Amino acid sequence: MAATTYRRAAGDDEAAPVGRFSLRTLPDQIAEELGADIVSGRRKAGERLVELDLARDFGVSRGPIREAIRILERRRLVELNPRRGAYVKPLSLKSVADLFNVRTALSMLAVRTMATSPIESFVDTLARRVDELNAGVEIDDPLSFARTTTRAVRTIARGSGNELLVELLADLANQTVWTTIWKSPLDYQTRKIRRQSADLMASTLRAIRQRRPNAAETHYRELLEGDRDRALATLSRMRGEAIDFSGIAAAESAGIAERSARSSGRPVAQP
Repeated sequence: MAATTYRRAAGDDEAAPVGRFSLRTLPDQIAEELGADIVSGRRKAGERLVELDLARDFGVSRGPIREAIRILERRRLVELNPRRGAYVKPLSLKSVADLFNVRTALSMLAVRTMATSPIESFVDTLARRVDELNAGVEIDDPLSFARTTTRAVRTIARGSGNELLVELLADLANQTVWTTIWKSPLDYQTRKIRRQSADLMASTLRAIRQRRPNAAETHYRELLEGDRDRALATLSRMRGEAIDFSGIAAAESAGIAERSARSSGRPVAQP
């Protein structure tokens, strides 16, 4: 593990890293770094996380390490046994794909609702996010572009007016591996991809303004599924683990067929 420099702010009991993390709690910062190691495959399934060793590596007391491990447990990256200690849980690319697909399903409900009854304040905010994405196309900063995309996704969720939906998407980000997997640049690594993604978000915005929920869902789905497939391909290379993209596509096709049948009143085929 690369050495991390820490400094103490006046009145702080624990150290804060210099120039490496945003201003978050120390356990959050440590959890993010350990989580990134797990997601990338640098820490393998079954590996024990020893508090004393980690405290020495990070140059902190065991308290922040213990809380960081609890955060990783909530994100389902670590299994914590009171008698045996903390161990890295298996993380398959299929489970990451499932996470993307759940997020997409919730986001489709949000965009359809927003396009059915647009709230101008949220439409205006989404327009600003689209402007930010357009500006980011020419800047070679994939992580920044990903963060702007995430803010646009959150705007659409809030613009749906469905508080439960907003809460579920927030929980999905905070209580799963979602936040951790984006600590490395997984997507938007070329200008072409950034341009395509910005255009799809702009098309989604236009469909919302025109109150065309079907069109909004089509553009938005293409955007989010493209994000998923590129991120999974990058994770596959990082981890040296193959993933069956045809299986993911087949599952998506089945879901689309089911949604179409339900909307038209046709009986849904049972497996």
